[in-house]
Amino acid sequence: MSSWRALYGYEMKKLLRRRSVWSVTGISLLIVIFSMVTGLMGSYYGGGDTLKECYEIFAAGRKARETVSGRRIDQTLLEEMSAAYRKIPLGQLWEESYEETQEYQAYAMPYSQVFGLVRAWTGMDFRTAVFWEPSEEGLYEAKRRMLERYCSALRLSEEERAFWMEKESLTCVPMSYVCNDAYYMAMGLCPAAAIWLMLAVTVGMSGVFAEERIQRTDQMLLACPKGRSSLYWAKLLAGLSLAALCSFLMAAAVMGSAFWVYGPGGFEAPLQFFFPYYAYPLTMGQACLIVYGILFLTVMLDAVLVMILSEMTGSFGVTFALAMGIFVLGYVAMLFIWRTLWMPQFWHFAPMISLWYEMIFDMRPVTLFGRCFAVWQTLPAFQVFYGVLAALAGKSVYMRHQVRGS
Repeated sequence: MSSWRALYGYEMKKLLRRRSVWSVTGISLLIVIFSMVTGLMGSYYGGGDTLKECYEIFAAGRKARETVSGRRIDQTLLEEMSAAYRKIPLGQLWEESYEETQEYQAYAMPYSQVFGLVRAWTGMDFRTAVFWEPSEEGLYEAKRRMLERYCSALRLSEEERAFWMEKESLTCVPMSYVCNDAYYMAMGLCPAAAIWLMLAVTVGMSGVFAEERIQRTDQMLLACPKGRSSLYWAKLLAGLSLAALCSFLMAAAVMGSAFWVYGPGGFEAPLQFFFPYYAYPLTMGQACLIVYGILFLTVMLDAVLVMILSEMTGSFGVTFALAMGIFVLGYVAMLFIWRTLWMPQFWHFAPMISLWYEMIFDMRPVTLFGRCFAVWQTLPAFQVFYGVLAALAGKSVYMRHQVRGS
């Protein structure tokens, strides 16, 4: 093994031959794909009878919304939307079953997502929104006031509020409506995909260093001409390569199944159809790239941390238990930190917490060098910094152990 490439290839071959890795990865991919289509399975019941198949309901709604996809949300579209909703029988407007009426399906269904966005921006309930007098200028003014109220609720400073109001001014007005089912589902499924991906990576990385300790071959491997340092980096790079492969397969499974079921359109849809309050001018496609890019970096960091635990404990079982325990604590911390305004923002950049899109698109900006940045603009730098720091610390642990011996 005089060649460093051969050393890396040997470590990579050992990882790829682990059946447990591919078993967990395969199961995770199947669960994620099933989660993507499960909402379209089964039937819709009403009054004890089967009314329609769920997929038929979705297909009809999609076809109706495509008739207005690509149009601007201007005065004309708002007036059409209002007129369509007012055709629903008055008695049915107060019932939850108004979507089953022929009038809704024939006239109002194409405007359903636009109607939801109007309600989110204005804060109107359903009944008030139906009889709202449409006004393009009033709608976008309500959006601006909503942003101001949200900034006040988050207790942002004047500089931070000015940052978001500047981003709000860059938003194209009137905004366009675009069908975005595939990207909407891909965004919503990211936390679940992250959980299963972390499980697969933890299974794969828990034995990278522990395996040599368990088999008592770690000291013998030091006889290779490349020495301890090269062996450490070869193992680390092999582990990261496997984690990257698993991440790519997961992203491909999510996006591939989303495009297959819901169609590939919607990249240019405004992010406000997912986060009505978010002021940064991003599209749904750009947001998905950001979310899954950060997921990739987080998985790389998780892989490094698990491999370090593997070296420190010398046990696959202990490493797996500790890694999953840390992950669960990170999830609980995310639920707590997300709802607690007084927590230091530094915690928003913790590895596990950054897996959730609510944190990635948090409206509390980061101030660096006197300038404000969105969280997603700075989070990758934190992840890379954590990863490099962890890798160097892991090398120190590895080198000390090999000097002392078992």
